Amino acid sequence: MTDRLILGEHDGTHVLRMSLHGFDVKDTSLKPEQLSFDSRWQEIGNIVDSGTFQLSGGSNAARTHDIPYSNPGFNHTPIFILAMSGENNDLTRWYDVRYSDTQNFRVSVEFWEDKIRIWKTDSGWIGSSERTFRYWIGRNIYG
Repeated sequence: MTDRLILGEHDGTHVLRMSLHGFDVKDTSLKPEQLSFDSRWQEIGNIVDSGTFQLSGGSNAARTHDIPYSNPGFNHTPIFILAMSGENNDLTRWYDVRYSDTQNFRVSVEFWEDKIRIWKTDSGWIGSSERTFRYWIGRNIYG
């Protein structure tokens, strides 16, 4: 099986790079049409913001966090990557969160005109502990 994802050092720089099925993402000679994404591309995916925040636990009430952003340069919904820490805020364990993962994690992401809103509830197996979230916002010109 070929490697298809790099988040880190590659070819003398740090990148987020994903190859299409059947292509080894570590191959520096891959053509753009053999990749699904490369953060070095000038026209897409440039990370314009990133950060960390916590959402507390302790009840079944929904908790939200807003990330303000203005839309110049965001002619389309931005590329948004969100990771959530493990139970009891375990920072050695991280989960990728999809835009609306209400079945597994009870976490959802909403795109507003002036912000991105993340909400979570403590019901389900996510548990009632505090969680740390890391996010990255990238430019998306393709929509």
